[in-house]
Amino acid sequence: MESEFVSLRLKAGLTQRSIADALGVTEQAVRNWERGKNEPRFTIQQMKLLCRMLGLTLDEMPDTFSSNN
Repeated sequence: MESEFVSLRLKAGLTQRSIADALGVTEQAVRNWERGKNEPRFTIQQMKLLCRMLGLTLDEMPDTFSSNN
């Protein structure tokens, strides 16, 4: 089952690589978030950027990034 974050990322036309590059993390980190292996730890700037990239407000962001939770 696909997580809400993956659905939002795909709807926005974003790849794991584009998210990783924009946030200054590795593609593996994004993959691990989506698989539930790690929880992201964002700076305020990273969270604001991710919200803009996905076209969401902070309140609209999913509470978790994986479908495992």
